Amino acid sequence: MKQLAKVLVGSQLHGLATPQSDFDYRGIHISSLQEKLSPFRKDKNTVWIEGNEDNTSYELADFCRQATHGNATILEVFFSDKIIDTTPEHQEMKENWQKFMDTHKFIAASRGYAHNQWNKFYNFEDTGLLGQKRTAKFAIAFLRVMWQCEQFLLTGEFKCSVKDCDYYDLMRRIKPMNIDEIQGLVPEVIAAMSDMNMRISVAESKSEFINMKPDLDWIEQFIVKTYTRKENQ
Repeated sequence: MKQLAKVLVGSQLHGLATPQSDFDYRGIHISSLQEKLSPFRKDKNTVWIEGNEDNTSYELADFCRQATHGNATILEVFFSDKIIDTTPEHQEMKENWQKFMDTHKFIAASRGYAHNQWNKFYNFEDTGLLGQKRTAKFAIAFLRVMWQCEQFLLTGEFKCSVKDCDYYDLMRRIKPMNIDEIQGLVPEVIAAMSDMNMRISVAESKSEFINMKPDLDWIEQFIVKTYTRKENQ
């Protein structure tokens, strides 16, 4: 496995970290051609690297596929300014990020993810460690993803940090709260989530970037070129 990129993501990138926040990293790697083509090996598209960090790396071809599907978690690898490791291939991808963008799929993916977070928040599901109800986390994820989607539709830029979001102070306020502490703020949080949901529709209706489509030929050529180059090194 050859690493092409590693960047910092998560709350440290979003501007929502607390002293208790961990460090999340995402990366891109390529497998050898033997691993990729052999009928006797199961190539892993996603690798969780062991250690004290949340360190996930995506195989190049699968990363590109997910990027064209509008996966915001994947797209952050293009736009994170907190770069740990990079290569010329990673820089080329960053410079050509528009060739991966499908705006309609990005909107659908953002709404789908946000809807899932809404359900988890509104239904107060037990999903945390030791049965802890982490409702604040779900509300923050909803607001962050919907704001990032709105900002892309309005500006054509993917903004990783949410410090300019209207609800940034609310997100910071509720982040350390447990289920009991957040109860009094539930109406305010739901109002913010509903507002962001409506704002997406408005931004979508007037966006100049609504018809962006990926350049699949360029992406395929880039993948082949990268595999060939790395295999010969």
